[in-house]
Amino acid sequence: MTRTLPEQHLSHPTANGGGYGEEQEPHEGLLSPLGSAIPPDEPEEDFGTDTETLRSDYDEEYMETYSLSSSILDYQYENGRRYASFRSGHYLMPNDEEEQERLDLTHHIYLMLMGGELFNAPIKNPQKVLDLGTGTGNWAIDFADNYRDAVVVGNDLSPIQPSWVPPNVEFFVDDFESEWLEKMNAYDFIHSRNLAGCVVDWHRLIRQAYDHLKPGGYLELQESAVWAWSDDGTLKMDSPLMEYLMALNDAAHMIGRELNIYVDLKPWLIAHGFEDVHEQTYILPFSPWPQDPRLREIGRVQAVMVEKAVEAYGLRLCTQVLGWGQDRTRIMQSLVREQLKDRSLHSYTKIKVAYGRKPLR
Repeated sequence: MTRTLPEQHLSHPTANGGGYGEEQEPHEGLLSPLGSAIPPDEPEEDFGTDTETLRSDYDEEYMETYSLSSSILDYQYENGRRYASFRSGHYLMPNDEEEQERLDLTHHIYLMLMGGELFNAPIKNPQKVLDLGTGTGNWAIDFADNYRDAVVVGNDLSPIQPSWVPPNVEFFVDDFESEWLEKMNAYDFIHSRNLAGCVVDWHRLIRQAYDHLKPGGYLELQESAVWAWSDDGTLKMDSPLMEYLMALNDAAHMIGRELNIYVDLKPWLIAHGFEDVHEQTYILPFSPWPQDPRLREIGRVQAVMVEKAVEAYGLRLCTQVLGWGQDRTRIMQSLVREQLKDRSLHSYTKIKVAYGRKPLR
């Protein structure tokens, strides 16, 4: 099989912020966008980590159709991990407590990268907001806390959201790849994050989002590359990490759920008629190797998250799609984790945040 690898050189953020401001032209030479690394003779660090509900535009039939049922809570178990049973096979990641902890860490990492902001779109006074694939619901809850006059709807295949939430938050078990049953022109803002590998037809998803936004409403897509780079040659293509990432991308391609769609966000928004389209790239170190204190702290949290992500992203893809045995899969994952703990490895990944506005007419 011929592998199609993610683009090798993207614009890097300004040197002072790891992702703030407009994107710059690609840098020359091997200077890392994260700055210099911590000297390798420093001590290794421990990578461990110490009511009345507002109504939405969902009609009675929709509420009844997607109410919780015993079948939704009848989870599937594979290789020691728990998975959603609703629309089984549509989502390749676990939904157990360990995965929920990883999702919480991911939310924290995005906040750190984006300077505490939940989004980049210039929205004003939103009244109705949709969070696609809400996961543990952190983004929706934080948004609802910040915008008390807005109704925030979060949907997901798994009912893993907390029960105690702000009164202006509603969570539903739903498959956003199905036909949306809400009213057209309902939302001021639609948000998604890290849906790569979960979507077969991104064009259909973006079209549905477009149709359900009010004129002047915004769609924002936040996606991480499922890939790794280094600018000083410390990451080799024949290393366990890169071999594993190539295997995951091959598997995802085989089932039509591509992982590295982050490069397509801006072109897709433009192609589907959105205006005022902007995109920002953020650089995310895999471990606390940068000397910059802020990036070093982000890398420390990312190191904890990615240790969990190695298994979460690959267990089903390797065993069910590639046909690897459980032992082979776990050995490979162990080698990847060990490599990522090596502070002489100056690796990073990239996150893109793109948004666009539905025309007023």
